[in-house]
Amino acid sequence: MPDVANMLQFHALGLKRVSRIIDGNPNYDDLMEHRLGESHWEAFENEIDIKEKRSHAVTLFEKKFRGRRFKTIVPEFANFACHGSTPNNLREFSFFERICHPVGVKILNSNYSYSERISASKLDHEQKEALEKIADEVKAFYKSRFDVTASIVHQQILYSRSFFNFLLAFSQDGAARPAALVQANDHSPAQVALSMVLKGLGVPRIYLQHAEVTESFPELDFDYSVLRNKQSRQIYEAIGPAAGRVFVIPRHSEAFSKEALFKQRGSGLTVVVYPTSRVLSDRAKLVADALRRNPAVDKIVIKQHPAAADRTLDQVLGASGVTFADKIPDEDHIAVVGNSSVVIELLHRGIPVYQNFDFDPVSADYYGFVKSGLTFEVTLAELSEMFWRPYPPSECWLEAYAQRDPSATPDYLKEQEEFVSAMARLAAASNPAPASNNPIRGKLRARVKSWAKRAIVSTINASPALSGRAANLILAITELVGSFLLVNTHNAARFFQLYTNMKINSPVLKGPKRTRRAVPSPTPDLLELLEYTLSSAEQPGEWLQLNEKTGVFSSFAVISAMETMLQNRNPAVNTIFHAFPEWPSGSAVGTWIYLKKLEWGNIEIAELELEAIAAFVYKYSDDAQVRANLERLLLLGIISCGTLEQLDHFWLGAKLRHESLSIDRKIDVLRRLRGAPERQAEAERMRQELKDRATPFELLKLRNLDFLEGRPVPGWAHVHVERQFMLTAPRGIARDFTAYVRPAYDALRPRMRFMEARANAGQAEALLSLVRAALEDAKPFSLIRLSDGEGYLFPEGPFFDLADSANRERHWWGAELPEDLRLRIVAEARQAVAEADVVGIPAVYRFIRDCGDHSAAISQSLQGRGLLNVLSCISELISSTALASEDKVNIALFKDVEAVARLAASARKVIVVSSARTENLPSGLAAGRRINTVTIPTHHKTALNEKYHNGSQPLPFVYLSLLQELEELASPGDLVLVAGGVIGKIFIGRARARGAVALDIGHVLDDWMHSRLPSLR
Repeated sequence: MPDVANMLQFHALGLKRVSRIIDGNPNYDDLMEHRLGESHWEAFENEIDIKEKRSHAVTLFEKKFRGRRFKTIVPEFANFACHGSTPNNLREFSFFERICHPVGVKILNSNYSYSERISASKLDHEQKEALEKIADEVKAFYKSRFDVTASIVHQQILYSRSFFNFLLAFSQDGAARPAALVQANDHSPAQVALSMVLKGLGVPRIYLQHAEVTESFPELDFDYSVLRNKQSRQIYEAIGPAAGRVFVIPRHSEAFSKEALFKQRGSGLTVVVYPTSRVLSDRAKLVADALRRNPAVDKIVIKQHPAAADRTLDQVLGASGVTFADKIPDEDHIAVVGNSSVVIELLHRGIPVYQNFDFDPVSADYYGFVKSGLTFEVTLAELSEMFWRPYPPSECWLEAYAQRDPSATPDYLKEQEEFVSAMARLAAASNPAPASNNPIRGKLRARVKSWAKRAIVSTINASPALSGRAANLILAITELVGSFLLVNTHNAARFFQLYTNMKINSPVLKGPKRTRRAVPSPTPDLLELLEYTLSSAEQPGEWLQLNEKTGVFSSFAVISAMETMLQNRNPAVNTIFHAFPEWPSGSAVGTWIYLKKLEWGNIEIAELELEAIAAFVYKYSDDAQVRANLERLLLLGIISCGTLEQLDHFWLGAKLRHESLSIDRKIDVLRRLRGAPERQAEAERMRQELKDRATPFELLKLRNLDFLEGRPVPGWAHVHVERQFMLTAPRGIARDFTAYVRPAYDALRPRMRFMEARANAGQAEALLSLVRAALEDAKPFSLIRLSDGEGYLFPEGPFFDLADSANRERHWWGAELPEDLRLRIVAEARQAVAEADVVGIPAVYRFIRDCGDHSAAISQSLQGRGLLNVLSCISELISSTALASEDKVNIALFKDVEAVARLAASARKVIVVSSARTENLPSGLAAGRRINTVTIPTHHKTALNEKYHNGSQPLPFVYLSLLQELEELASPGDLVLVAGGVIGKIFIGRARARGAVALDIGHVLDDWMHSRLPSLR
């Protein structure tokens, strides 16, 4: 076996790598104390003669190496794979997937730490020789050492056993070699063992530095190394030359919170103590007691290390007035840290760090943070006083910090791009081959297994009920099935479930198997015929009910045609909706139309009626595809205006499962739970589950959700989020964003003052101050927002064509406009935008919300084309003095009616231009005064909603007379609130021309009038 010899050649090199870090750390035995509890470790005390130590080390190794059975993994990964299961390792692997997402490289599901393990069979001649070779190298290793410690012996035994296990694994016939190995540890025994084995096989190895390093670490011995900062690169360069390419890429997905770090902090503080994996409990109690005596400290929290060896710290400190946290708290606090690399993460988040080494067994200032001036050391006595001197916002400190945190400057982006390109080339070039040099046996085995699987499937499908009982019994016997298929029981159950008709109810894999009746998809010609029929029918409601009785067209075909009509913004949709003023009990198509009407028109539904509709849907079984459509709409209705009890019942009565929802729908469910104070714990659990299972882009969507809801997101800034979007979005989306969106942002960058106003109270207040000042000084002022629909205003743009404009007109007004009227509206609205003082532009947050992992291009959707069209043209239109905000800044400023009332208190009078009926406007809107209104015809979508004014004609045909009404009302010092879509911009422009302060409040007005859960904007 030549491969055995190749793997074996690097065993001795691995011994040196494992021992180097132990030799460089005199406290290593203390760190390993929890693993060195056996009495025979006493043989390695300092006073013992070195010869005795060597002899005892070899004896102990022989006993533990030869005296036990070997267990090997089943190597089954042929693409990129990883190895490691600690939280730090998994965090690095997630980072790798995040930055490599654009090129499709994944590793988290190919982790050798979770591979199937089997007992090694009888060793062949080559493997026995390898075992003896390893034993000889271990003896030579100890003979060359001038000191032998308990931790050296412990780690050496673990390394050599792991090495031999991996050697056995990859010398099996049919064993797959990975295209590349990703590791996040360069000195732990098991990781070094696998690295050395695969080095011998010529597999490319990628190292991700998971924590800070010192000069006692081994040199870089990888094809690619991704370090955390420039300081680490310098340390590794001092250790020795690197074997491959080295990159410096930050791990943070959010920007450095510089302002939070440098701000002054007084009393009433929360102090969080961050111990390392080893902690001196009695001294940690002294630290807690000192903090408890500090009159300026209100709260003390202990954030234990994820790999903490001693989990009894809570018992020791329980009476010291402290609480414990599993993660870094979100609340603002100051940190007391021992020797931990968490220092950089904390500083990055804007949390000032003060280091105390009394409760840490490692040498003081192990990483040199204090010495370099990055942190401050505090004594035990100082902890009882106000020890938190402010961090210096100096260029010297920032330069030193940038050595540890490359995200402090944008320079790292080039290295990141180079690394991702290297991974793409590596993935494209890889063609994994079996590790065995006897492929005939491996192929024969594979053929036998394939034949066996086909036979199993045929047998099962002949009698699924009988086979199901037998299979469930077999699946309960984990080891037998695992040994037979070389996979665990879970994989066997999954195989049966995916490829057979039987139902698996084994505890190994629970979950209903979905069966759907096969219904042919309607052809394009049939959909066109149905759309024509529904558009032409004088009584579409009667036609639909007659069709459902006769079954001429399937219900699924009718629903599909309705979906097409909605997508095309066919004006006949409203006629069909109008034909169902009440829920048509017992009709599947009628139920779908009624639920769609509620969603479309933002119409609320009574709890009892929603309950009755749900009962019908849960019992409906005629057509699986129709039921799936009904369930999706029902879920939307429950999320929007149902109760939490109805949501709970949905998961019991529906076939739609929570885990099968899209990420956007899961986010809707999460928002609904978050809105209920009594379900906060459940919401937090759900968010954590989503986070644990999310792709890199979905993680960005989750952080975006927090921001859109106005929750604090540390380090969240528009320019930073742009970078994250480009790095995690699908390739086509990132390409469009880079080519068309980023140049627009760069042109507007100096004006983009209010892009984070939703979660940044300072930005929101600064913008409101501009509005108040204009009101108090009676000066003209306007805020206009441009979203995807405003692509209509830029016919010269490259993305929005005449067909798109016609679609928008049907959507807004139910009719297409004559060319002269369209041109006049566009010209007048553009004039208003050109004179605006603040312009809301489409922000990156909208692109994150609208895109998904499977999106191909921004321009593939009408909404995407509208956003691109606005951004491609806006910088040339707006005033040179205009400032920019995100287009949904109205949510940040005006969602709270009281905030608008406070503005109104500074105005002469308040004028509302909208389609809302006056009686439905909030009573406190005008700070107790009478509201002046200019009522305009409503949007075509909400024409069936009784809370809005419908009008005899659509807005484009009557807006000129309504403008005159506004001009007669508006004057300097007035506050004009406008919700009128594209034509509303014209009203804003006219109000500003009259000297008033005019604000584009948009869909916030809908939120004021409805109790439904607003859509995520």
